Amino acid sequence: MRRISVPLAIALATLLSGCFGSDRPMFPPESGVSALEPGRYALFEQYGDQSKPSEYMEIRQRGSVYDFVNEKGASNPVSFHPIAGGMHVAQVGGMPRAGTDKTGYGYALFRISGREALVYVVECDKQDKAMLEAAHVEIRGQYECFIDNVPDPAAFFAALKRSDPPSRMMRD
Repeated sequence: MRRISVPLAIALATLLSGCFGSDRPMFPPESGVSALEPGRYALFEQYGDQSKPSEYMEIRQRGSVYDFVNEKGASNPVSFHPIAGGMHVAQVGGMPRAGTDKTGYGYALFRISGREALVYVVECDKQDKAMLEAAHVEIRGQYECFIDNVPDPAAFFAALKRSDPPSRMMRD
């Protein structure tokens, strides 16, 4: 997960390995906002050829939830929740957790401006350990941080350190 594109990770249902996850939704899906215009999006990697997308994804909206559908037809539900600083938390719901028969939720940060969305992965191993402990984050492994006990998920995500966006989405 560390070098894979977040939108690709969403499409491939691998977001739960390496970032922040939860066993239950931390944001009620019905509280999601309309953050993206539905349609076909090209996905670009930060370190890839910026003139050529790595793949395309169809984004469909149904109420407060979006379906991110990759080129092979695999679909994942995503809801967007605004946080401080003009960012949105994308909550990817009901994804199978690697190596188990359980499902869970994964999270990424988006900065959306018009037809473009910058996607930020916030890696738990790059966060301040004292801050994670104070927020009641459960660290299940070097790259597995679960936020089920975080009392204010919006404030928590707004406070996380993030690097340059590893990928961006551009609406066709």
